[in-house]
Amino acid sequence: MFVRNYTEMKPFLPAIEMKAAQTIFDDALDTAQQDLVADIIGTDLEAQLENRAEADAALLKLCQRIVSIAAFLASIPELDVVLTDAGFGVVSNQDMAPASKERVAALTAALQKRLDESKDRLVTFLMKTEAYIAWRGTEEFARISDGLILTFAEFRDVAVFSPRTAELYPKSWSEFLRLNAALNVALTADVAAYISPEYATELLEKVRDNEAMGSNEKKVLQLVKVAIASIALGDKETGMTEVFKAVALMKKNLSDFPTYAQSDAAKDRTAEHGDTPIFYMI
Repeated sequence: MFVRNYTEMKPFLPAIEMKAAQTIFDDALDTAQQDLVADIIGTDLEAQLENRAEADAALLKLCQRIVSIAAFLASIPELDVVLTDAGFGVVSNQDMAPASKERVAALTAALQKRLDESKDRLVTFLMKTEAYIAWRGTEEFARISDGLILTFAEFRDVAVFSPRTAELYPKSWSEFLRLNAALNVALTADVAAYISPEYATELLEKVRDNEAMGSNEKKVLQLVKVAIASIALGDKETGMTEVFKAVALMKKNLSDFPTYAQSDAAKDRTAEHGDTPIFYMI
C-alpha cells in the first residue's frame, strides 16, 4: 500500500483530527490506489513503488498525496454517519459543533482542486524524469497522451469555455480523462484531414517523446490543441478556424514541416473544405 494507515495519510490532510476509528479510511485508501494505478501509473510502477526505495521517494510522495486526498474525499459523505442497533445515527461531540453544509462544500471543493493539481503534477513529473521513461510505454500513458493534451491544467489553457461548450466542459481531472477519447477522435479524424494523418502522427509522437520543437511547430501544436479541445467539446466552428490557421502557417513555412509538405493534404487540398474529412488516421 502507498498509504498504509491514518498516520501516513494525515500529513497530506491537516484538516483531519481523529482520536478513534482511524481504520475507517482503510478501504477508501485501497480503492484510491487502485484508481491511481488504472488511470495513471500502471501496475509496473505500482510494484516498484511498493518497495519504497529511496530512489523512488519523490514519486511515492506524489502518489501518496493523491491517494490520501482521493480517499478522504470519497469518505466525506459517510464520516459522521454510523449504524447502530436502533438504525442510522449521526456522530456527535459535546466539545465540537458540526460543520455547516457550506463549510463542508467549501472543503470538498478545495480538496478536489488539490487532487486535480496533484494528478497533473504527477503526470508532469513522470514526463520530465528520465528514470521513469519506461512508463511512456504503458497503456495508461498511451491513453493519457493520445489526445495531445496531457494535463487538466493544459486543457483549461487551450479549451475555450463558452455557452456552446459548457455542458461537456470537464469539471475535474477524472472528467478530463474521460474526454480523452473525444480529443483523440478530434485529432485523428477532424484535424488530421487537414494537417495530414502523417504529420498528425508525427506531432503526437513528438509530444509523447518530449521532443524539442522549433518555434513554428510550437505555434502549430498550440493551434491544434485549441482545435481538438473545441471539437471535442462540441464547438466545431471554433475548432476548424484554428485548424485553418495551423494549415496557413504550415503552408507559409513548408521547410519547417517536411512531413506535411510531402503529404497528399499539402498537395491536393487547400484550407477551404466542407465538414467531411476524407482522411482518417489508422
